Amino acid sequence: MVTIERDRYVVFKILLDDTKTEIEDLKRNVWSMYQRLYGLDGTTEAGLFFEEYDNEKRIGLVRCNSKSLSYLMTSFAMIREIDGAELLILPLFVTGLINKAKKYVSALSSPNHNID
Repeated sequence: MVTIERDRYVVFKILLDDTKTEIEDLKRNVWSMYQRLYGLDGTTEAGLFFEEYDNEKRIGLVRCNSKSLSYLMTSFAMIREIDGAELLILPLFVTGLINKAKKYVSALSSPNHNID
């Protein structure tokens, strides 16, 4: 029997002081924390992939499989600083559809924040 692992898309926002966080620093810290918590096998099975990230709005979109969603949330919660700057990674929205996640990201980027 073949089991299909379904993807989940997490829209997140970074709350921090006035410094900007680059996507490469964010990726490195998330993967490093995930690996410290769940090991190399857990990290490779998670299928983490950063779909997009906006430096100005500090809003991003990351993909993982459905089994590792709670592990990703835990990794987000454990990250408290990147390159000496204190921060908080706040998951805003989780969905199984990439188009819906991208719609949410674009709605957050608009000035009036209308989200269905």
